[in-house]
Parts: sequence; structure tokens; C-alpha cells
Amino acid sequence: MSGKVNWDQNSSPIFILNQPHLYFYIQAIWGKLFGFNEITMHFLQSFFTLACMIFVYLISKTIFMSGSILITSLIILNPAFIVNQNVMVDVPLLSFWLAFIYILINNNIISETKRYVFAGILAGLACLIKYSSLPLILIMAIYLAYNNKYNLLWTIFIPIFFLILWSLFNYIDYGSIHIANRETERITGIGLIRKTANWLVCLGAIIPYSFIYLDKIFTSKKLTKVINVIIIIILIIIFITITGVFIKKINEDIANNIILRWLFVINSVIIVSVIIKYFLNNLKIIISKTKIIILLFYLMLILSALFIIIFSPFIATRHVLLVLTPIIIIIYNYNNNIIKYDLKNVLALTITVFLSLFLGLSDMTWANYYKNKAEVIKKSLPVEAKIHFTGHWGWQWYAKQNGMIQLEALNPEVRAGDYLVYPENIHQQTLKYIGKNYLLKEIDEYYDSPSVFTFFSTRDYARFYASTSRQLPWIITWRPIDPIKVYRLSKHIKEN
Repeated sequence: MSGKVNWDQNSSPIFILNQPHLYFYIQAIWGKLFGFNEITMHFLQSFFTLACMIFVYLISKTIFMSGSILITSLIILNPAFIVNQNVMVDVPLLSFWLAFIYILINNNIISETKRYVFAGILAGLACLIKYSSLPLILIMAIYLAYNNKYNLLWTIFIPIFFLILWSLFNYIDYGSIHIANRETERITGIGLIRKTANWLVCLGAIIPYSFIYLDKIFTSKKLTKVINVIIIIILIIIFITITGVFIKKINEDIANNIILRWLFVINSVIIVSVIIKYFLNNLKIIISKTKIIILLFYLMLILSALFIIIFSPFIATRHVLLVLTPIIIIIYNYNNNIIKYDLKNVLALTITVFLSLFLGLSDMTWANYYKNKAEVIKKSLPVEAKIHFTGHWGWQWYAKQNGMIQLEALNPEVRAGDYLVYPENIHQQTLKYIGKNYLLKEIDEYYDSPSVFTFFSTRDYARFYASTSRQLPWIITWRPIDPIKVYRLSKHIKEN
């Protein structure tokens, strides 16, 4: 907990980070055994990816009489799941949530007491991966009470016991309790509205086919033709927009800031409307416990969304991963549990695969750009050169792999003649303290030309990993990939 990490201006103890460290410990053990590199770390991550696939399929198989492959595909092939295949904690977190839900809804796998004990253990482990799993404790308590399992309510104390042990370890380790000392944003009405809007934009950006569910809001047969016409018009607008920007006949800023932004908003409004209408139409059935499993997914959707919106310092597509499964399950359980492979469902899957493919290729290209440029820059400078760098994220890893030294911004240990590598569009350290003593002379600039693989873009300050209603999760663009500038410190002005 006291190890140093630099995700801001200077290196600080790792306990300043929001996440508990179960997955970090798993990575440490795995790395000790098999090495710390991209292949081994992604191989470790793939176990959790596989677990997500298996549990999504088992959950859908439990609920639906047909269409489990379609449900699984819509969730697992979603761009939020595909692009977030990295060494962050969100996919492992999702795997524990899905395992928890499957244990609760399947009463045939083990005895009832063992089932809830196991669910409590899974909830505890999920809480030690990310504190956004705390709603699982409340979900478990409500589900037990709703099923009149008051004699098993003690099982909700299993995850609480996990957190107590974790907090005791924190206190012994560094003299404080991690969960109680996390930095959180001041909660205000304006702040909640802003983050709700950001959350909705992220949701609309990763479920691009919501308009095909308009008939679930307007069920009148007279409106069917109108709805179909609206769907065709929306598809035509999307096609014209993408094609127009691709052939450079439509201004990409207009396409992104107006058409795409409103498309994301409309998508999310439709999704929320369908979810609300389903709940109101089936309220009596849900209360009568006929569809208690659907109540469980509503709890998963509402509580996880509220936790993220209230407590997360920012919103990203990975933050809506937890609601993706309940949304898909609820929508497809709207009328019955028989799913047909009709034109609309095929269209939904096709759009999902298309978007995931191009956003995945774009994200991979973006990451490889920083990996390759770190190697190129290192080779281009003198062997004996002392090279500093700014910036975080994956770039931080690649720069260090090539012998560069991460800048401690508040007390930079630099000298005249040193080099500084500065990636412009990455969250990074300030240079103002260097400027007090040295001038930076630009000696080189690196960038890559755009291509069809970067047209659907997740870049520009890591849109997919930190999004707002202004910085959309993804855009369409022909702009070059982020420039990286190389400076040499010169004209020694003053040195203490």
C-alpha cells in the first residue's frame, strides 16, 4: 500500500488510488511466476474474459427458452466490453458480478445455504476488486428478504467481514483505512446532473441500435409503419454522416458535435424509456414475485448506476459495463422469454459487431502508436542521453520500458542537455517548474497519419476511458494521431 506510483504530478503512495488491491495482488503473483509483460498480463486478463462469456451465457440460458447465443453476443461483442479488454480492473470486476447473479438465480447448482454463502464470498471478492461492488451487499439483502429467506440474512455479513479484514490490514500496513480515506468529489446537484448526462452519453454510445426497440414504447399497430419509417430515416442519416465524413464532404466537427452527440442522447433516452415502461407494465407481476429475477436485474441496473454517478470522480464506458447485462436482459424479457432471430435482432448484432470491430482496431492502433514511438524516440537520441518523459496510461509503461525517466513535476531533477518527451494529448505532469530554471527547445515532433483504422476514433485524451457530454466516447475523424514532441533543455537560467 505504500509503494510509489505516479498518476498525477509526483510519485505518491499507492493507497491514494481509489481501488482496493485484490486484482493488483493477483497480477503481482502472476507476474512473479510468468513475468511482467503484455502477453502474460493479457493472458491473465483472458481468464476473466472467458468467465464473463460463460456466465453471461449461463444467465441467459436460465432466463430465456431460446436466443441465449444472441444475448451473449450482444453483451460480449459490445464495444464497451471489446475495447475495455486491457489490464484494468473492470472486466475482472464484471466476471465476479455475473458469477454472483448466476449463483442467486440458479437454485439447482448447490444447496440453498451453500449457494448464498458462495454468493456472499463472490460479493466480498468483488468489493476487494472495486468498491463500486458495495451495492451487491444491498442487492443480496433485498433479494433474501424478498424471497422470505430471513434465516439466511447472516450471509450478507460475509462481504462485510471481507471489508473489515481489508481495513484492518490497511491500518496495520500504513496506519489508515483505505475505504474511509478515498478522495471523492463534493456531491452537488449540478455535479450529479452533469455526471448523469455523461453516463447517459456513454450508454448511448455503446448501444447504437436502441432505435429498433421503439415499438416497445409505442405498441399501437397504427404506429408500426411510422416507427419503421423512423428507423429507416435514422439509418440513412447515420450512413450519410459516416460516408460524408469518410469521403471528406461533411465537416467532421459538425458530424461529431451535432449528429453523433444527439444520436447518443436519443439512444440513451430510448433505452431508459423502454426500461421504465417495462417496469410500469410489469409492476404487479414483479411485486407478486412472478418475475423476481427481473427485479434482481433492475436492482443491479439502478444501484450500480447510482453508485457510479454519485461516487465516481468521472464517467467512462467501462463504468456502464455493469449495467449492460441487466439492460439487455430486461429489454429482451419485455414480452416473453422466447427470442427470435428476426431482422431487427440480426440488425442489432450486425451494428454491434461493426462498431466493436472498428473501435477495437482504432484503439489497438492508438495503443501501438505509443508503443512504437517510445522505441523510435529512444533509438533516435544519443545512447548516453538522459531522457525524461511526461504522461500516464499505457504510454507510461512503454516509456519506462525504453529507459526513459518519468518526470517528477513538483521537484524535477533535470539538467541542461537532458531530453524531455512530451505527448500532447495524454493526461500528464505540468512543465511550469522546469520553466523556472530551463528553456525547452523543440528538436523533433512525431505523429502518424490517419487511416481507415483510426477513422472511428477512441483517442484525443482517451475518450473511451474518460468521457463527457462534450468529449464523446468515440468520434469519426481524419485527424492525425496525437503528436509527441521531443525537447532538449537548454539555456541554463538558474539552478539552485
